[in-house]
Parts: sequence; structure tokens; C-alpha cells
Amino acid sequence: MTQADWRGGFRRLGELTGTGCRYLAMRRRAHWTRDRLEAHRRRRLLDLLSHTVACSPFYRRLYEHIRIDETLDVRALPVISKRDLLDNFDEVVTDPRLKRAEVERYLEAAPPDRDDAYLDRYRVLATAGTTGLRGLFLFDRAEWAAELANVLRWFDIIGVRPRPFGRLKISVVGAPSTAHVSRRLPLSGEFGLFRLQHLAVTSALGKLVDELNRFAPDVLLAYPTAARLLAIEQQQGRLAIAPGIVSTHSELLTPETRRLIRAAWRVPPFDHYGLTEITTVAVECVEHRGLHLLDDLFIAEIVDDRYEQVAPGQAGSRLLLTSLVRRAQPLIRYEVSDRLRLSPEPCPCGRPFPLVAEIGGRSEEWLSLPGRSGPVEISPLALSATLEEIAGLQEFALHWDGSTLRVTVVPASRPSLRGEVEARLRSTLAAMGAERTEILVSLAEHIPRRAERMGKVKMIETALPAEP
Repeated sequence: MTQADWRGGFRRLGELTGTGCRYLAMRRRAHWTRDRLEAHRRRRLLDLLSHTVACSPFYRRLYEHIRIDETLDVRALPVISKRDLLDNFDEVVTDPRLKRAEVERYLEAAPPDRDDAYLDRYRVLATAGTTGLRGLFLFDRAEWAAELANVLRWFDIIGVRPRPFGRLKISVVGAPSTAHVSRRLPLSGEFGLFRLQHLAVTSALGKLVDELNRFAPDVLLAYPTAARLLAIEQQQGRLAIAPGIVSTHSELLTPETRRLIRAAWRVPPFDHYGLTEITTVAVECVEHRGLHLLDDLFIAEIVDDRYEQVAPGQAGSRLLLTSLVRRAQPLIRYEVSDRLRLSPEPCPCGRPFPLVAEIGGRSEEWLSLPGRSGPVEISPLALSATLEEIAGLQEFALHWDGSTLRVTVVPASRPSLRGEVEARLRSTLAAMGAERTEILVSLAEHIPRRAERMGKVKMIETALPAEP
């Protein structure tokens, strides 16, 4: 072995050890009281702020007139956006060696299917940029170990655990690019505890079916839109696998997709809510009452359009996240446009983490359609629920250009779908007060998955101007 191989081996051993220690600490915190957890978060927040002000020129200026001490309320800190973070990348980061242009060049040249670290220290990830603004996020080794440990905690919560004889087989259907978290985490997570299979969601459906049949996974982790198609393949006899655990990730899990998964594999699916910025935000436990915000690692504020916190039971219009782990590229009151609603009731499982009763999707995906007495806001879930009830419909995509709702449905071999889709959508929109929308339906053989969007199928596309 070369000296570089030895160094790499020691670094890997250090990451594995760090991941294991953090995972054990996370398991212990599942038995803490909420008060103890709040005190822990308070200490972590003040430590984070002290480090950030000392090392980040951007935050030092931003907090110039804010007193950082025990009296601080996190709500006194200004909100930052993805645009703020990216436009000021070189001054947000706390390592002066990090420059956005150089990190971008590294990401473009990074070899596929390798878990390389920039400057031998940082994992670099990118967001899909579906809102017109591509994100760039990095994690140092300690931060990445915390993310991996949180994945192990997620696995533990849903029942995915190492077994003494024969490794559990896990199939992950995710993005094709190592710049996306759904590809990078499995690459980094090759600990030898499980047998992992990664499949690119952009692959042809027939190839996915063949690979899954060959591997015969015990656990299936997939985008909901891919899980829906695979469930249909299972019911039609082309796919023949028997996973004991199915969980979705990266996209919105709709009620109809839940039903299809349960019908295909006789197991209730688990949902996972994560971001590139914080890879595991909330997970569903065996009670299936909602998703637990794993907020020992962050502070989550569910707020309305005025950035005021909403009460449990009420839906917010956006989410503000403060990572208590991210120190190289701090995220403090970072705005995400997801609409969450907390449950007013605790989960019977007894964990001290708040329960998310509903995730309503990104606010930029909601449509404002003309109605009888002014614009009507339509949730993407309202449209997907309508379409998913139509027998024989496998996939769909919607595009709104400000005047016409264009709907593409699969399969093209069902000409009757066109009329049924239009009639069902008109009925739903009329019931919600949006009666003046033109609807055009077309048939297709498949919905293409675009690699630059990490293979995600955005529920609603718009032709409105992208963020400048």
C-alpha cells in the first residue's frame, strides 16, 4: 500500500468511528425528556453562533448589532435565503480556502461513483435547481459523519438493523449523480453492515425491474414516483420482490402511492423528509402517525408569510432551519418553502421529537388559478389525488403557463384517459372555485426523468420567470 492509501484508510477509520459514536449518542437522546433536549439544543446553538461570528465574515456583519449570549432568542436573528447563501458563498463559509468558483469546478470534474472529498475534507453536494437557483452545499468530515449517523438512526427507527447471519440487502432508487444526496450517502455508507444496491432513477423501468429481481432486496428505498411504478410492475407480475420494509424519499409521498405500495408488498410504507442542506429532517416511525422532526440536530420553525410561528395543528407557509451541526457552511434561520403542519398530539412511540402531521409541498409548486371571485390557491396534492384515483393511469406531469394547465399522462395506449383526466380535473377545480382554467391533456409512453434534476419528477412545472 502507498502512503496515500494508508492515510486514506486512517481517515476512513476515523469517519466510521465518528459515525458510530454519533449514532450511539443519537439513540440515547431518543430517551431524553423534551426539557433536557431543549437545554442541549440551547448549548449547541450558542456554541454554533460563537464559532460562526468568529469565522464567517458574512454572519459577523449580519449579526453586528445582535448580542450573542444566554438571553438570545433565535427569532431575533435575521432570516437568510438560498440566494443569500450562494451570492455570499465565499464569506459565509468558515474556511477561507473555500471559494465558490473553485468548488464548482471541482464538482464538475469529480469522478462518478467515487466518494472523494474536496481539499481532502469536504463532501460537496448540489441541489437540482428546480426553482431556477442551483444550490451548492458542503460538509466537513465531522458534519458528514453526523449525517451518516442520522441515516443509521432513521434505519433503526423503521426497523432496518444489521443481522448476525447474512447481511440485509438494501436497494436504493435515487439520483444518478454523486452530487445528489440520494447517491452520495449510499456511497459513503458502505460500512459493511448491509449489502447496498444503488439504481439510477433515470434508468428505463425494465432495467430497474430486472436489477431488482436479480438482487431481491429485503429493503426498498425509492423516490415515491418510482415506487409507484414499481408497485404497479409488482401487481402486474413483471416485478417479483418481497421487501419487508419500503420507505420513500426525496419527493412528496401521496396517499394513493401509499395505497399502491401497501397493496403490492403488503407492508405500510415509511416516509422520509430530507433536504440536501440537512439530509434527514423528519422520519416516520412504526406508529405511522406522522414524521418525527429529529430536532436534536437542528432548530425548526414552522412560520407563516409574516415569519411568525404557527401553532401545532396549523399549516405554515415556510420552514426556517438552523443546523446545530453545520459549521463549515452555517445554516442559521435558513428559509425553505415547504409547508408543514405539526400534530397537536404526541406520538405513542414516546420519542421526544415533534410530529409532523402533514407536508404539503413546496410553496412555489402551488398554483394560483382564476376563480369566481379572484385567484384561488390550489395545492399540488389536490391535483395528484384526483389523478391517482383514475384506473389505469400510471404517471402524470402538469405544466402551468399562467393561462393553460397542460397535463401529460401515461400510458398512451389508453386513449380514453384523455377525456377522463380532463373531466376529473375540471370537477376538482370547480369544487375549489377555480372554474375558468383551460385544460389540455396529452398522452405519452413515459415521463422522462431529467438527469440535471437528479431524476426527480416535479409535481407541477410552471413557465413563470425563474428566480433572478
